[in-house]
Amino acid sequence: MLGGCSYTATSDVANPVVRKASWFSYLNADDLRTACSAGEAEGRIRIVYNADYYKEVRTFDITPQTASDDFSMVSHIFGPLDVSEMNVSVRSPLGALSGEPVRRGLTRQQYLTLTDAMQEDGFGTQSRDGLRLNSENYYWTAMGCSHQQMTLAAWTSAKDDLRDLHFPIVLEKVSGQTDPLPPAPDPDAVQNPDPTIGHGRDEQDRNFYRTIRGNSLQ
Repeated sequence: MLGGCSYTATSDVANPVVRKASWFSYLNADDLRTACSAGEAEGRIRIVYNADYYKEVRTFDITPQTASDDFSMVSHIFGPLDVSEMNVSVRSPLGALSGEPVRRGLTRQQYLTLTDAMQEDGFGTQSRDGLRLNSENYYWTAMGCSHQQMTLAAWTSAKDDLRDLHFPIVLEKVSGQTDPLPPAPDPDAVQNPDPTIGHGRDEQDRNFYRTIRGNSLQ
């Protein structure tokens, strides 16, 4: 069983110690789920781009502004990390040391353009129960709260051509990050096994995976 701590509203994903302890909780948006069920997270979205976990990971948290039609986005870039020097194991993934967060305001129209692109790519209509997201693959996850319900979508280079997605193009334009997104690989070049096929957790010492179960990552 992969261990870890819960990521809460007061946690800081930029802190490498916090990230080490609560990465899976952050990825599953446990803090957002708690707020959503309480009716306190309407319109919030969390997007994560895993461009091979030990090379680069990007996170994007979008939050509506109170008493305004505008939104705020906080994004981070983590990576790369020499895991041999950091002694990171599958049971306590640390990820790369972080840079400073980039904060950017979004207009309502920019938010709608992004969410429209996400829906065009399957957000809200996917059925991917049992899909595995391997740390060594490239994958996107997106989670959002609407009407006290959480929606999860995921796309992985082991099954999808990530180059065909629409929302990353929009996200890159509005995020405020100056470094371009790591390009997604050609699906024909992906050598990892199909993530829907079972493999032991310890098959590759430093790699790990999450499995979609309903609208959660487990």
